[in-house]
Amino acid sequence: MAANRQRVTISVVMIVKDEEDVLDACLSSVSWADEIVVYDTGSTDGTRDVARRYTDTVIDGYWDDDFGAARNRALAHATGDWVLSIDADEIFESQGATLRKHLAKASSGTFGLRILNQPRTSLDEPYEFTANRIFRRRGHRWGDRLHEQIYTTDGRPTAGPVLAGIRLLHTGYVDAQALATTKAARNIAIVEAQLADALAADDARAAAVARAHLARSLILAASWERSQAVAEEAWVPDVLPALVAEALVLGQFTMALMLDELPTAQLWVDRWREVNPTGATVDIAQARLSEKVGDIDRALTSLGRVPTVSRDSAGGALRRDSVADLEVRLLARAGREPEAVKVASAALRAGSRALNPVELIDQLGEEAVGELLAATTADQRRAWALRCGQAATGAALRLLDLMVERWPDDPAVLVAAARVVPTMGTFEEAVEWSARLRRLGLDEYCTLVAFAAEPSQAPRDRALAAALAYSAYHDGRALPSLDDALDRVPTQRMPELVEQLEIVAPGLVAMG
Repeated sequence: MAANRQRVTISVVMIVKDEEDVLDACLSSVSWADEIVVYDTGSTDGTRDVARRYTDTVIDGYWDDDFGAARNRALAHATGDWVLSIDADEIFESQGATLRKHLAKASSGTFGLRILNQPRTSLDEPYEFTANRIFRRRGHRWGDRLHEQIYTTDGRPTAGPVLAGIRLLHTGYVDAQALATTKAARNIAIVEAQLADALAADDARAAAVARAHLARSLILAASWERSQAVAEEAWVPDVLPALVAEALVLGQFTMALMLDELPTAQLWVDRWREVNPTGATVDIAQARLSEKVGDIDRALTSLGRVPTVSRDSAGGALRRDSVADLEVRLLARAGREPEAVKVASAALRAGSRALNPVELIDQLGEEAVGELLAATTADQRRAWALRCGQAATGAALRLLDLMVERWPDDPAVLVAAARVVPTMGTFEEAVEWSARLRRLGLDEYCTLVAFAAEPSQAPRDRALAAALAYSAYHDGRALPSLDDALDRVPTQRMPELVEQLEIVAPGLVAMG
């Protein structure tokens, strides 16, 4: 019985709206909880039906442009000792029993969790951050309309330690791009109302926080000049919470760097160091900026201060190999190619996806990249091939040549080449790659057919490619391209071309 008295109870609490596509996976991952509270703010799809498969506590709520208030209304229905706040597009990846063990001996009232953003594609690097998501139900509440945080009931912000062995997987960024404009408008309206409340209450801290959130939302809305002005008003580092200050700095620095407003970018890096004097993220930002202004030595010095593994200000893991592309590029520009190769090799062994293989060809040369290829895993090789296909440059085609020499029967490499050859390759390369593809039964990707249809290629070469595809492989898809190419050949060049076509495909032109 004593063990039962010590057992903590956990309520999972969430707010949702139109989340039927992701909610099932989320709720399945927390089905171990003592209680699940789902507060619906106005769904028009099957979200409530999905929720009711896991819990009887499904609240038909409302939305008033205030995330903190909505979370508090949901919280009012919870009864557990502890609350785990989770979003519908997140999955609890750990064991409920592990969380209970942590909470049974907890000395803090709130805890942070590691959250891993799922990459949009296999080419993107995952990004991990932390956020306060677990707290004792009694004595805590949510505050702020946007980018809401956990406060004590007497209004003090809280920031607990990060729990080891517990992680959420966030899947929502997969389609966030399509929602960016809508979210920006919504967030601006929410945070402007929050700012108005803070100003009316003459609350300097709340006003600074609201302005910081507004500056970030204005970036999402592509309102850069107004974002800059609001950020200047928000910059009161003695008042802003550290995490809010760093988020503000990061947004301003990133946009200034992107727009080549380099003095402004340096201003924000300097401010960043004010609030995080030894932060690895600040050194990485300085390295990127120094590279942009052409100071490679300073960039390498800044990057050299970054540990192999460190923690960001929110407690999230930060690996130096996550910026291996930057380090390799800087070393290559400094004429230190052997060191660059070592950095790239180490990053590959660590499983990093930061390296851009197409850039490596120009930075390190084909011989060095050939050595790196030997160190890649099958997954890395496929990711590199896909990136080459997306780049569609001469360097990408050179890398694919190296890859097919080593793995001549890898369909991923051949299909990637099928995307590059039509625009970047020659007629002779189209012939060679077509044979490779067809040998593996990948006829649909035939580079001769695609080359013949590519308007950027010379009409003479297009005609030859179409004729060869038809005569050698009986591929009728090439015939429309042959007619189009012939129409574009200058009259004075036609007799010579007809002779060449007669060799490649006897009788084809006359037949046409």
